[in-house]
Amino acid sequence: MIRIENLHVHYATPEGLVHAVRGITVDVPRGQFYTMLGPSGCGKTTTLRAIAGLERPSDGDITINDQAVFSSTGNVMVPPYRRDIGMVFQSYAIWPHMDVFDNVAFPLREMKGRYAKAEIRDKVLSALELVQLGGLEDRPAPFLSGGQQQRLALARALVREPEILLLDEPLSNLDAKLREETRTEIRNLVKRLGITT
Repeated sequence: MIRIENLHVHYATPEGLVHAVRGITVDVPRGQFYTMLGPSGCGKTTTLRAIAGLERPSDGDITINDQAVFSSTGNVMVPPYRRDIGMVFQSYAIWPHMDVFDNVAFPLREMKGRYAKAEIRDKVLSALELVQLGGLEDRPAPFLSGGQQQRLALARALVREPEILLLDEPLSNLDAKLREETRTEIRNLVKRLGITT
């Protein structure tokens, strides 16, 4: 499903070149829940961003579903919007000027002409039910608790029904009890949906 071969990412900084990702090779089978562990600054987020197409690697190959989405030798760089990926960022990236419904609907609306209004409504309400936020669609996003904002970000990532879900420390902003509950919910949810995570 996801194959990363000899991935390298370099950044130019005022202090010099930083080698953020150093030759990672990973195979993640379809439907698996795969976790990267390591200290802060070791390249976990950069690797996820490279898979999503938000960072351009310096070298290596990334293949999703047997299709190259990045290849340094093949000169391939598929843009993020052409990859079938949902991503939950560490900061959640909730838009405070939108209500819950509009936050979740945003990715569907950006796929101009692909979904009718009624279809968007059905998909958004289903995604909200999936993450136990049903009935909160009209609430302003900033009025949600931390756990609810995390679920909102998850609903927005899932609404397009992606083949791959990338989670960048989505539980780090939650207290210990809520973190444990949410971890179990996410694991059960992605297992039920069969999404490679």
